[in-house]
Amino acid sequence: SVGCRQIQDLEIPCVEVDPCGDAQAAAEGAVLGLHEYNELKQKKKPVVTPQLHGSAESEAWQKGVIYAEGQNLARYLMEAPANYITPIKFAEHIEQKLRSFSNVKVHIRPESWIATQQMGAFLSVAKGSAEPPIFLEIHYLGGANTNDSPLVFVGKG
Repeated sequence: SVGCRQIQDLEIPCVEVDPCGDAQAAAEGAVLGLHEYNELKQKKKPVVTPQLHGSAESEAWQKGVIYAEGQNLARYLMEAPANYITPIKFAEHIEQKLRSFSNVKVHIRPESWIATQQMGAFLSVAKGSAEPPIFLEIHYLGGANTNDSPLVFVGKG
């Protein structure tokens, strides 16, 4: 992570990372270390692409990259100002990211749906904003056993 950030400061576009016996951890460290919220900055840091040195652990490396990119997506959404990532933009961003997965369905529920579900507390909190509320529902349809109870995460963007 530290080494990749130093390479970024030198404006070198690509860095090969030694997996040091754990390619997944090395990939996560490299990709997480290079994350920078540049969206609204005038002077953006150069993009550096970390690559695995060698090819012995490429599957573990790719898994680490995917995990880190997911964490960086969460960081991006968290670090963006509220007037930039509104509820609608948040939902659209997530829908766009998950569009390519055939085993994931995204439902963007509007204020009218929220009202029919009698989600009064949710609507009360949303009244403090000029933006209409959105309820984002994501269904993962890839579980190994369809008889298992669903796993549900509830949070607020």
